[in-house]
Amino acid sequence: MAQEQGIAKVDLTYIYKAVMMGNSLYSENWEKGVLYLTNLNLWFSEGGGWITIPLKSITMVGREVTDPIRMKAQRTIGTSHVLMIDYLQPSSVVEGATASATALLAGNEAVINTLKTYLQPMCGTPPKKQSLSDVDKKLLYMLSTGVNDLQKLVFFIGVDNDTLAASFKNLREQNFCDTSGTLTEHGLKQIREMM
Repeated sequence: MAQEQGIAKVDLTYIYKAVMMGNSLYSENWEKGVLYLTNLNLWFSEGGGWITIPLKSITMVGREVTDPIRMKAQRTIGTSHVLMIDYLQPSSVVEGATASATALLAGNEAVINTLKTYLQPMCGTPPKKQSLSDVDKKLLYMLSTGVNDLQKLVFFIGVDNDTLAASFKNLREQNFCDTSGTLTEHGLKQIREMM
């Protein structure tokens, strides 16, 4: 089992378990405290102790913060820089089940952005989806039909080798295809959406 190692310690204002409905925040219980980020957990100081969110239970980092939440944070604690972290916690209703929860972290813009940058790759939150260029879409389509010969692709798509290589690299990096040009589930789903 991996040994827990500290990565960052920051003073923040947070709501460990925010009560939200749609775009509205019903929680008023912002707490000033210390947040420790380790390779395994997020630790929140609470009273004389600590509460944790295991990184493996975090489902999303950096969901879009709505204007009403931003304005409420600005009025209540004096900053509109808020990071939303969605996570699963043990259900208090059904034994052995999990329930969704959201933590809100607020503070200095640089600290919030740095935390988001650290947490997204650690928690498996995909970075913002890059858009596909027309060349990427044509290449993805050609690969889906089984054409993966370089000369044929250059001819059909109407680009030079370097442009085609860059497009292929982009598709691989976004997990649309493997190194042989075979589409992944993600690539097949993208093709279905394009049709």
